[in-house]
Order: sequence, then C-alpha cells, then structure tokens
Amino acid sequence: MVSYMSGNNPDLRDKVDESRGFFKKLQLVIPGLKEYRKLEDIRAADELLRKQVFDRLDGAKSKLEMIRKAMSDKGDFNSLTSIGSIISQLQQISGEVFHSQQGSAGISPNIRIDEGTLNRLYEYDYNFVNSAEQIFSTITSSLGDYTSGTATAQAIAAKIGPMLEDFKHAWKQRLESVENILVTK
Repeated sequence: MVSYMSGNNPDLRDKVDESRGFFKKLQLVIPGLKEYRKLEDIRAADELLRKQVFDRLDGAKSKLEMIRKAMSDKGDFNSLTSIGSIISQLQQISGEVFHSQQGSAGISPNIRIDEGTLNRLYEYDYNFVNSAEQIFSTITSSLGDYTSGTATAQAIAAKIGPMLEDFKHAWKQRLESVENILVTK
C-alpha cells in the first residue's frame, strides 16, 4: 500500500520498497546487507523525488519560453530581459536539484549516514515537490493570461520572481542541512 505524505503525492519510499526484486529481498534477510539495502532504497526514492522536482521546473521553463516566444510574436520586446532572467534562473536551479548531492549508504562509506538521516533528507526534498508544482501551475496559468491579454510580461515576472527566490533560498538551506548532516554524522 502506498502512503501519502501530503495531498495526492505518494511517498516514493513505499513504491521503492514494493518494487524490490528477489535479490533485493534476499539482501534484507542477510544481516550485513539488510541495513545497506534499506539505505539504498531510501536514496533511490530521494533520487526519484528530485527527478520529479526537476521535471516540473523544466516544464515551467518550457512554458516561460513559450511566453517569451509569444512576446516576440506580439512585438513586446520591453520585458524580454526579465522573462529571460527567470528562464535562466529556472534552468540553473533545476540543474542543481537534479545533480545535487545524495546521502550515500555504501557498504563501507567514509562518513556513516543512518536511516533516520536519509529519511530526513528525503522529507526535506519532498517539500520541494509542492513548491515546484506551484511554480509550474502559476507559469502555466500565466501563459494563458499573457496570450489572452489579461496579464503583462512585467506582471508575470513580478509574480514568478519571488516564488523562484523562495525556492532557491529553501534549496540553499537544504544544501546547508545536507552539509551539516555529512559533517556531523
């Protein structure tokens, strides 16, 4: 059974557990490998979760590129720079999310990271799913608003800019949290 952390978003740790093949299930009964398997499964769930966040941010970037094209088609060149800046910021942060440091279980890791620590990291990353979804939804509705003439590019940039800044700030805190986890454990 898949549990839900909030709303309709499933907890991917359950999905990873359910999809274990025979060999992975065998690892769970071997004393030396049991802990390793559990940690690797949490790490795999976190990777899937960050991929979802990346996909949403990348989708938002594509929608902004559609707005930029619509601006160009309309001859609205005054705000191309502000929309271009947000596109660039989205591209940067989505890359950081996708390529960010993961907790490593390893059979003999240099720094020991326990199951609780990896679960906290997963839950921290889970919060970014909703933020990325909010950014995507706002940009999607903004595309419709711009093309229908009910919103200006400046208004769209003013709405998306702070959301993106909040996301980047929270992501920076996540990185600091991970570094503290890695240093102190």
